[in-house]
Amino acid sequence: MGSALGLAALTALAPQGADLPALTDGFSAAFLGTAAVAAAGCLLTAAFMRGTSAGASADPEPVTEPSASARLTVAVGRRRRGLTAN
Repeated sequence: MGSALGLAALTALAPQGADLPALTDGFSAAFLGTAAVAAAGCLLTAAFMRGTSAGASADPEPVTEPSASARLTVAVGRRRRGLTAN
């Protein structure tokens, strides 16, 4: 769908003349306009990208022991599934 919209936009920007040189110049101008929009998108993407990836953190949180409520939740779940002797 994106390529169809792009082709429609390029066709709208090209002049509706019968002579070939004018049509070629119109399509050249349309492609240059499209390249300018793509370059602006690349610059905006580079400007707003984060320094680190989403998965990696600069200072990870330390590993801590689970809370008492978390241990109780795990123990109750194991008993319900019959994984413990109690």
